[in-house]
Amino acid sequence: MIKITKEDFNLEEEFKKIHSKKNGAYSFFLGTVRQDIDDNINGIFLECYEDLACNQLNKIKKDSTQKWNLSDCTIIHRIGDLKISEKIVLVITAAPHRSDCIEACEYIIDTLKANVALWKFHIKGKEKEPVNQKKKDLDKYLSWSQVIS
Repeated sequence: MIKITKEDFNLEEEFKKIHSKKNGAYSFFLGTVRQDIDDNINGIFLECYEDLACNQLNKIKKDSTQKWNLSDCTIIHRIGDLKISEKIVLVITAAPHRSDCIEACEYIIDTLKANVALWKFHIKGKEKEPVNQKKKDLDKYLSWSQVIS
């Protein structure tokens, strides 16, 4: 399942949707809004070009499902105003074996951070400041080109 939403999500409910007797392993990534040490922020604002982002997420899901023999995969990303500690993104991978789940989950979040039409802004009072992509995130994404071709 691919979902972009302004609504919060429930981890247990999302796990129940992907759970199956054929899976021996699940890997989860949950991203939340953190208080940056260097930036005194009140939260973040996320926006996206939804049609493009959904297409990009579906391709990421297809590539990872084929490469790592996943039984299923869930990717949920929130948009809109989010406060400190709120959930932003959830990735759940499911497969017969743990190594496939773990590596696929890492690939999905690395690719999502660097290559999906989502834009993040820090909220400071009434101001919204764009957040630039970090070089380390781009480098991590580019390192996957050796794995996924």
